[in-house]
Amino acid sequence: MKYNHGLAERKYKEEWQKKEKQYKELGMTDEQIEALREFDEREFKSDRAYYEKKVTLSETEEYDGEFIDEPNSDYLEEHWTEYITDSEKYQQLMNVPESMRKAFYLSKVIGMSQQEISSLLLIPQQTISYWIVKISKILK
Repeated sequence: MKYNHGLAERKYKEEWQKKEKQYKELGMTDEQIEALREFDEREFKSDRAYYEKKVTLSETEEYDGEFIDEPNSDYLEEHWTEYITDSEKYQQLMNVPESMRKAFYLSKVIGMSQQEISSLLLIPQQTISYWIVKISKILK
């Protein structure tokens, strides 16, 4: 059976609501509960990456020959930020516009030059350079 992210996420959220209620009943502070939620969320995202690429033996007949270990570039482009485990850095990164994150991805992950990115996104090269520096500072 293939991994269904929507179903897994729904189950995760339902379980977390139950846990949160139990934690409050046990007298935990909101800060403690939030720290646990952030940890659980990082674990869920990590597991998600694993299960989305996992192929069971019963599915091998349906296997299309694409290498599982090589990330799908479209998937990676959209979800590379999920591999950031520091929740504060992740939040800061999510607060910048998507076009900035895309420029950073194209430069640092794909290896495109700033001039190529500028032509692709139709944004001045100086702006691309500024964005890359800004996101690099966030991720340090």
